[in-house]
Amino acid sequence: MVRLSVTREDYFEAALKVLATEGHHALKMGVLCKNLGVTTGSFYNYFGNWNNFTPELLAYWEKAQTFDIVAQSAQPTDPLARVRTMKELATRVPHEAEAAIRAWSYGDPVVAQFQRRVDLERLDALRAVVHELVPDDKQSDSLALMGISLLIGMQSFRSPVDEEEFRAIFDEFEQAIMRHSPHISS
Repeated sequence: MVRLSVTREDYFEAALKVLATEGHHALKMGVLCKNLGVTTGSFYNYFGNWNNFTPELLAYWEKAQTFDIVAQSAQPTDPLARVRTMKELATRVPHEAEAAIRAWSYGDPVVAQFQRRVDLERLDALRAVVHELVPDDKQSDSLALMGISLLIGMQSFRSPVDEEEFRAIFDEFEQAIMRHSPHISS
């Protein structure tokens, strides 16, 4: 069945699904078009070629899984609520797709550039949130690095990521932040 219309976002979501289920080696124009029920002409109409598609896909991922999470995490006024919001949103990222993007980044310089940037953006955002509760720069830097390392580690080590286990690990991370916070009494 051929679909009459798809959006750019449909392509990006389909690509993230392929990444999550089959890995980056399976991410090909023909696979996307088949999964979406469209012809390759549709793909060319939107992106022109694969080299244009890749950075657009990665920019979409960066916005949805970094910028949007950072913005939503900034909504609560209470610093502890910000930590909890960021933690909750982190459970919802497409972990398997992110693990595939990281694997893809090892062999593709464009993907590597995006991956490094996303890692640093997430580290900076987490550092800012943690710093509100743990004002000591060295401790808040260490805790932020710990949090990012936990995220990357869970994504790389567990496939699929078990949401219950993920939450338990990040509950422990939240407790570590609270233990270092002079603003929270034990």
